[in-house]
Amino acid sequence: MNIVNVGYDSTNYYVLDSRPKLLIDIGFPGTLPKLRHRLDRMGLALAEIGHLICTHYHPDHAGLAEELRLAGVRLVVLDVQRHAVPLLGGLIKPELRYQPIQLAHALALPLAQSRAFLASQGVAGQIIATPGHSDDSVSVVLDTGEAFTGDLPPASDLDGAVAQSWRAIAALGGRVAHPGHGPARPVLAGR
Repeated sequence: MNIVNVGYDSTNYYVLDSRPKLLIDIGFPGTLPKLRHRLDRMGLALAEIGHLICTHYHPDHAGLAEELRLAGVRLVVLDVQRHAVPLLGGLIKPELRYQPIQLAHALALPLAQSRAFLASQGVAGQIIATPGHSDDSVSVVLDTGEAFTGDLPPASDLDGAVAQSWRAIAALGGRVAHPGHGPARPVLAGR
């Protein structure tokens, strides 16, 4: 599986070479020109991307979602995230001209069906709930060991939600974490 980081500013956004391509996370409202530029530099076209999965609904990971939908990319909203989508607008400064996500146009996906959905896109893996940074956080864990973890912080104790999330990633075979910020690093299953 080819993984391309098309991130800009301070956040990583990943394109998986699936059929059609799958985008994991996206940036602040109004940054579509930056995304198009990054895609062009990587030899990719926005039209090749079929779906967007947001690891959580904070402005730097989902603020551009509705603009992408209007450009032809369908948002996938996991059942554990649905409650967070309407709250996103309250986290964004008005001058950024956030376009509220229209849930009626999103693909509502139960976590239990994530493996089948990813397989339909040519991706072997699963999406799991990984609370710790936020209660709506999810991670995409590929069968190859790649894990897209958004803003899940390093495990700081053995019993907290963060450590449990890292253990869940490791239990699925996650070996390399591709975070929302910073370079890839080994998956550590709690300390």
